Amino acid sequence: MTSHRESAAPLVLVAEDHNYDKMILEEVFARAGITADLRFVCDGEQMLDYLNRRGRYAEELSAPTPALILLDLNMPRLDGRKVIRIMRADENLRHLPVIALSTSESRKHITEAYSIGINAYMVKPANIPDYVAKIKSLWHFWMVTASLPAVETSPP
Repeated sequence: MTSHRESAAPLVLVAEDHNYDKMILEEVFARAGITADLRFVCDGEQMLDYLNRRGRYAEELSAPTPALILLDLNMPRLDGRKVIRIMRADENLRHLPVIALSTSESRKHITEAYSIGINAYMVKPANIPDYVAKIKSLWHFWMVTASLPAVETSPP
């Protein structure tokens, strides 16, 4: 077992279906000065394949356990709401910290996300400086302040 704090670059699994949003997130991490191994999946089914090491992620080295998951709630095939419900029902996955990234500021959407097991909900800012500030804050809390379970290096 290896703790995310022992690794030079914690792995962050990002479930995001828009290439533009992926590029923006990579830019935001770079501007924030955060060294992370960002890995992207494009929908909920691919995320569950990654987490359960199925299909193209069957080899352990192709799918190390993430220290943190950033989850778009509105994705094709299997949306983030269904993914988090599946994760929280799975004893091997329920401990993983999952942060919802959304453009919605709706109190209803935020309440729903927390009620189904999201650990935190972050509204995607409209500009890069605000996004950088939010990601820095989020990173500091989850990777420095919070005590997280050790990251497993073997399959679930």
